[in-house]
Amino acid sequence: MRLLIVAICMWIIVAVGDTKAETQESITIINNGKAGGSFNSRTLMYKEGLFAYGYDVKYENVGKISQAVEMFKQSTTPTIMVYANNQVYRQDLFHTKDNFIMLEYTQPLYICRTNESKAKEGNLTVAHGKGYDPTLLTNLLGSQITLVPYKNSGAMLKGILGGDVDMMVNNQGKSFKYMASGKGTCEASQVLPIMGATVIGTNVDVKAIRAIIYDISMDLTFIEYHNTRKLHRPSGTWEQELQLIQELEKGYEIK
Repeated sequence: MRLLIVAICMWIIVAVGDTKAETQESITIINNGKAGGSFNSRTLMYKEGLFAYGYDVKYENVGKISQAVEMFKQSTTPTIMVYANNQVYRQDLFHTKDNFIMLEYTQPLYICRTNESKAKEGNLTVAHGKGYDPTLLTNLLGSQITLVPYKNSGAMLKGILGGDVDMMVNNQGKSFKYMASGKGTCEASQVLPIMGATVIGTNVDVKAIRAIIYDISMDLTFIEYHNTRKLHRPSGTWEQELQLIQELEKGYEIK
């Protein structure tokens, strides 16, 4: 009799475990960034957060924004991806009511210049992220520059610290690090548009998963990431955030 009870208990445990495994939700997260960049850092934090929430996470480490966007567009399963308004025209993927999940933070773009280049006349070399449209940067910064594309914000920082370029257009966090080095100065740009970092999704209920993504973004790891970089965290409803990011998108339109 005792053996029978033990056997029944074991069967119940196995059955419950199997049921949990069968009902575990799956989600794909696409990494469109490279090591050292903000897109990569944000993606990895969301990945770990989704794991902690109990999701069966499929991680696609693409590392190139154009390929990641194409994968996102073709996905037929629940998929999320970190994104930003500075990519929408170049990638032809805009924030809509069908894909927008959350506006994580906003920040001005900074223009940094080396101390050595301040006396330099004529053409200046300017580091920028590959995702930025060269025509837009030239229109905003003038024609007396040579644009030098870098794979991400971390690579740009290394480039200007190494003396490979005279200037860089970079995010707030990397610009603060450059200023701390004492090798140059940075100023928040008055001509470049505000950047908005977002999370988008496809084949998901965007408002339902927003609650989970928001909760993950309030984890201590995320809070430290935002605070150390002095990133502005918008506080609003889904509708308000979508309206704001769609307005911010217009600043990156090539005119």
